[in-house]
Amino acid sequence: QSRADEHEAVLTEITGIAAAAAVALVLVTGDRFETSAPSPESEAIVYRHLLGLVGTGAKVVVIAGNHDNPRRLAAVTPLLALGQVTLLAEPAKADTGGVVHFETAIGEPVNLALLPFVSQRGIVKADDLMGGQAADHSATYAERLRRLVAHLTEGLDDGDAVNLLAAHAMVSGGTLGGGERSAHTIFQYELPGGAFPASLSYVALGHLHRTQPVPGAGCPAWYPGSPLALDFGEEADRKAVLVVE
Repeated sequence: QSRADEHEAVLTEITGIAAAAAVALVLVTGDRFETSAPSPESEAIVYRHLLGLVGTGAKVVVIAGNHDNPRRLAAVTPLLALGQVTLLAEPAKADTGGVVHFETAIGEPVNLALLPFVSQRGIVKADDLMGGQAADHSATYAERLRRLVAHLTEGLDDGDAVNLLAAHAMVSGGTLGGGERSAHTIFQYELPGGAFPASLSYVALGHLHRTQPVPGAGCPAWYPGSPLALDFGEEADRKAVLVVE
């Protein structure tokens, strides 16, 4: 049974919140879709509402999640850029799209590090891209992911700038909402909350479906959760969108 009307309603509500709060930045931290091969109807809903968020005056930045097909998203990235939507489908070095620098309308400098979901098969390639040692086969997924975070955040200005990280990852201590893909929430995929440096003003996380803060992080770090219940395991969840100052 199609739930397109529910998704239309919740995304319209989120756009209204962004407009009413006059937010400077909207972070969409994955997933865009439930499946790597979404229907044309699903794609139309997502892309229309991303452009609608731009219409509120906010800067809109999107990263891919574990349900998304990164190559499919990479194909539409140039078109979304024409609509002022920044999308990063796969991990990139800080100077090639992994960190976005901009100023808000009132002149606040922002440094935004971006880390889309990285699979176990892709973690060695991503680590090598950032300057790690791909030959170091003893390094675990968590160790390599920690190195990616370190690379993306090591050069952020510690002066007056607002330093942010948007990541799609399983962070230790998080509580599952019920609708997550179990293969990507097991301990091999966990990233310790201590991997986030204290120089970050905020960490915006995607992956877990329940709204929650991350325990043990060195800075404020939250999962906003899924915007609506995706299966019966989420019936008791109170769905939310996070507005951060």
